[in-house]
Amino acid sequence: MDARVFLTLIVLGLAVSPARAESNTPSGPEAELQAREVLREWSEECLSFTGVRGEFLRIDYDDVFQQQKHSVGSFGYLGSQHAFIQVRPAPQKPDPDSLKKKNDGSPYEYKEGFSDEWRWQKPWIRNIDHMEKKYEEYKIVIRPPSDSEPKWFDFCLYFSEIENLMPVLPGVPDQAKFDEFISESYLKVIGENDTHIIIAGKPKNRRRAANLREFKLQLEKRPWRLRAVQYIPPSGNQSTVYLFSNVEFNPLAWDEPDLSDYQNLYTRSIFVRDPEKGEPQSFDKEAESQLSGISFLLALIYCCFNE
Repeated sequence: MDARVFLTLIVLGLAVSPARAESNTPSGPEAELQAREVLREWSEECLSFTGVRGEFLRIDYDDVFQQQKHSVGSFGYLGSQHAFIQVRPAPQKPDPDSLKKKNDGSPYEYKEGFSDEWRWQKPWIRNIDHMEKKYEEYKIVIRPPSDSEPKWFDFCLYFSEIENLMPVLPGVPDQAKFDEFISESYLKVIGENDTHIIIAGKPKNRRRAANLREFKLQLEKRPWRLRAVQYIPPSGNQSTVYLFSNVEFNPLAWDEPDLSDYQNLYTRSIFVRDPEKGEPQSFDKEAESQLSGISFLLALIYCCFNE
């Protein structure tokens, strides 16, 4: 499928024309049952995959300022704390005809994409700026915070696992976390044709809804393969699309960057609960009680992206 056509379809949330989608796509409980059955089949086909690596085109839409940003990048996953995400501005500007359209039919304004890199190197997490040769690092400390430590929400805890940034990855490398994410979501099929299906989902609980309002998965059939994901934050007027390519399952471990001549801006600890004791992460508890969607989004943008 042509990339420009697919981007338009992902924005609309349909893989086929509205008329055909209306006749072929189930509704009500049937739409949810089909969605869960598809995701179960996809998950079962991926049981032998425990790692994944690939590339992506990332498109960020801002419906408030009517802007669109394109970035390219790569990712790797061998575990929640053995992973990486690299993002840089797309080398070429898109065709204006492929940009999202305003109400008057004119295209969104194109802006340069993001430049960012996160690496999970247990027990360290590093946010790297290769242009400036600088990095920030966080150390995961497994213990409850003491009474003397601040009680406000620690935004950096959000970055303690790659799944918080990219909840769904090609190949379902962590079956348990994927099953938990799907079981805690409302699901339905919103579009289907002979080769692809699009499933939309919304979090059921406030913890996940604190940073995600809705998501869409575009899967290719026979065999099931995740081709694209769309994430919509709580504000509802922005969204991010990842189109995956050159995906490799069960990859070898990659070389980590040499930061010996980089400046370490600061080091801090991120305190997490002991998962073996079944204690909830402070992120889970505090996200429900202290954060509105917009305040979380603003803090997340501030914390995550250094443009």
